[in-house]
Amino acid sequence: MEIVKARALAARLSRRKQQIAVTLSHLESERSQVEKNTEWKDAWARQRRKSLLNYLNRWYAKEINEINRALERVSKDNYGACASCNCAIEADWLETFPEAEYCRNCQQMIERMERA
Repeated sequence: MEIVKARALAARLSRRKQQIAVTLSHLESERSQVEKNTEWKDAWARQRRKSLLNYLNRWYAKEINEINRALERVSKDNYGACASCNCAIEADWLETFPEAEYCRNCQQMIERMERA
């Protein structure tokens, strides 16, 4: 992968990581407010809100983990190589998913195996 392209995608990943950090901070604030406010008229609605906030927190934490792994690959100069077949990851795939660890074919195979 071109070093310029890898650096541009790494910068994009870093910006996304910062955005997620802000979002996680907001989610933590929301969760704290839900925990403090015990005067909900509907306990089920309160529990659903807590569940939603926990789900979003896990989702964004997973995304940050994927970004960190991608940034590590950039620093080790193996960004853009599929972790499974070691072929180059398609440029348009990396444009769409800059944190991609696998080429399209390997990613699809992994997803099929996870569904089975």
